[in-house]
Amino acid sequence: MHHLGMRHKHERQTGLKKQLKTPYIDFLDRLTFVAGIIGPFTVLPQIYSIFSTHSAQGVSLMTWTLIFVVTFPWILYGIAHKDKSIIVSFILWEVVNLAVVVGVLLYR
Repeated sequence: MHHLGMRHKHERQTGLKKQLKTPYIDFLDRLTFVAGIIGPFTVLPQIYSIFSTHSAQGVSLMTWTLIFVVTFPWILYGIAHKDKSIIVSFILWEVVNLAVVVGVLLYR
């Protein structure tokens, strides 16, 4: 069974569920696009800390590697559904997640 959010989006895109583009839906679409772009920048302090101090003490390689791995399918999902906001957001997430992984490998 589809996750409710994905099913809703699928139904909107395929026309299975007719929904008018209300001002609320338009606002929500724009808000989630902006949040998807800004979100990955929340990792920048972690990246800065690792590379400026040359230390990854207390940063889990396993955690950040797993985050990197489980984020990748979202890029494929975005491509399959031609959803630019998902594609752009998760590519940015992969870049910052990879930067943390590389930092941990360099400075552990």
